Amino acid sequence: MNFDLSDEQALLRDSIDRLFEDHGRSTPRDPMAQWQDYRDLGLLALPFPAASGGLDGGHEAVMLVMEAYGRTLGEAPWLQSVLLAGRLLADAGHPALAEVLDHGRRAALCLYEPGERYRWDACATHAERTDDGWRLRGEKSALLDGSTADLLICPATTADGLGLFLIPADTQGVAQQAHPTPDGRSATNIRFDNVLLPENAAIGDPATNRDLLAAVIDGAIVACCSEAVGAMERLLALTTDYLRTRSQFGVAIGTFQALQHRAADMLVAIEQARSITIYAISMLDAPAAKRTVAAAAARALVNRTGRFVGSEAIQLHGGMGLTSEYPAGRYFQRLTVLETLFGDTEHMLAEVERGGGVGA
Repeated sequence: MNFDLSDEQALLRDSIDRLFEDHGRSTPRDPMAQWQDYRDLGLLALPFPAASGGLDGGHEAVMLVMEAYGRTLGEAPWLQSVLLAGRLLADAGHPALAEVLDHGRRAALCLYEPGERYRWDACATHAERTDDGWRLRGEKSALLDGSTADLLICPATTADGLGLFLIPADTQGVAQQAHPTPDGRSATNIRFDNVLLPENAAIGDPATNRDLLAAVIDGAIVACCSEAVGAMERLLALTTDYLRTRSQFGVAIGTFQALQHRAADMLVAIEQARSITIYAISMLDAPAAKRTVAAAAARALVNRTGRFVGSEAIQLHGGMGLTSEYPAGRYFQRLTVLETLFGDTEHMLAEVERGGGVGA
């Protein structure tokens, strides 16, 4: 495997880094203005094939975006709208993808339901046919960036299998309640109360929608690994800068060998996390079982690494590292949230075991 970036990828990385660093320095941050910048740079179309109106960026380009997103604590809903909802629309061949790519509309995939921790396939939300289309009933919980979405994609059980329904967020009968997350962002609970939908609201094929969703979620899991690697990379940089400037006994504490060893351990752990993330990226086009195991294995290791690197950074910073006003604290909070997106470490290890292990 060639780990070097091509010339095009290097140019893309530099452009993304400049944009995201500018966003990171903006005060106050405006995620919706950032979203327009993403659109102008072509990031909304980046992962999709040219046949769907995209730029054929591929999985490696997604890694570059998500690492930069993690380094700068990006807030625009790129994961939700592009990598989840957008990819589902693309894989289903649905024309609404153009609403995201050409018009910058934000979409969100409503995966989880109350009481069904990480089990997106346990779908109590139900859709039944009517004379004019569909009637949808049910609840979804912990929807990322749901309050900013223009379009919702809702999985629901139908008489024919798992249906997927595209719903404008302002449709009558759709009720939303947002709540804060530990990293200062928000998630949304949504209730669908006898929502009436036209026939063409259904997308995909009930016989294959589970497979489409599984592939999209595996891709999002690996993307979160890349985001975590970027966040850990910046957290290490903040920590080493602090060690060089904080003095004790008349010298910088970074001269103490014990602290140098701890920083070196952080670096080694981050590079291991990066390596397994690259492996998982290389497996995204593999058969479904191998893809899922690779994504889950990467996520389990990255979760543990994020916990280790975050804890070490906080300890090396002392009490100030825990404050939300200080950057190290914000990165630690984000890593803590990433650790539970789409499944915590225990859940991911169970997926690896269920699939027979890496290399099976």
